[in-house]
Amino acid sequence: MSTPAPRSDTAGRLAPAIGTKAIIGPDTRVPVGSTTTFPASTIVRLVFAGGQCTGFMISERTVATAGHCLHSGGSGGTWRTNVVAYPGHDGTTAPFGGCAALRLFVPANWFSGDDAAFDYGAAQLNCAIGARTGWLNLGYPTRSVTGSCTTTQGYPADRPGQWASDDVVQAEDASFLYVRHPLVSGLTGSPVFYTPDPDDWCPVRPPLVIPCPCPPPPSCVCPIPTVLGILTRGPYGSGPGATNNMVTRVTLPIINNFLQWR
Repeated sequence: MSTPAPRSDTAGRLAPAIGTKAIIGPDTRVPVGSTTTFPASTIVRLVFAGGQCTGFMISERTVATAGHCLHSGGSGGTWRTNVVAYPGHDGTTAPFGGCAALRLFVPANWFSGDDAAFDYGAAQLNCAIGARTGWLNLGYPTRSVTGSCTTTQGYPADRPGQWASDDVVQAEDASFLYVRHPLVSGLTGSPVFYTPDPDDWCPVRPPLVIPCPCPPPPSCVCPIPTVLGILTRGPYGSGPGATNNMVTRVTLPIINNFLQWR
């Protein structure tokens, strides 16, 4: 079940901005050199009145992101307004231009209950910009990924342009992966996927079930990253969440929601 927002010109008042800073250990972020090449072209700087997040293209006109980047959560929450997506933004220019959000979607459990396990959503855009940028796969593993090497890319508010980091999955449960990717305001909504060409110390990556493979841009002959989860919040609660940043892991029900929102 999902809950769509009204069209952006009739959305409610702006929800309070979420500011997060959780750099656990060294800050391992590195700048992404070319944001016009795949897959960096699929990573979206998602701006709205009063703030910004990161998202990633999952179809020609749909951006996936954290739910709180679109709706503040809970029955008293409000929708973001003036949401605009800029894929491949380099910190100065938007090489692919920008598209405004026509509709916003979050799952019912986020809209009504502010449940962290359902902190994901999608923005349906007013243009098919993904036909130029390409888009990413969504997939889920059938066995443990703890110890696997992952990469995330996004748009931190404290630095211009797109940045990436690598990390190992520290722990996991049914709803979350726990990582130490640096997390600052602006990076929530970033995709987390297996590190391309991992070093020898990385374990063999568990295979992923990909219900709906997505094509890269026509000019790109390259592997397509499959998103395992969405970076959503800093340390929270008890257990592994108390000492790690949290990734809402992609599951088949989540993929089914995204397919409806595409």
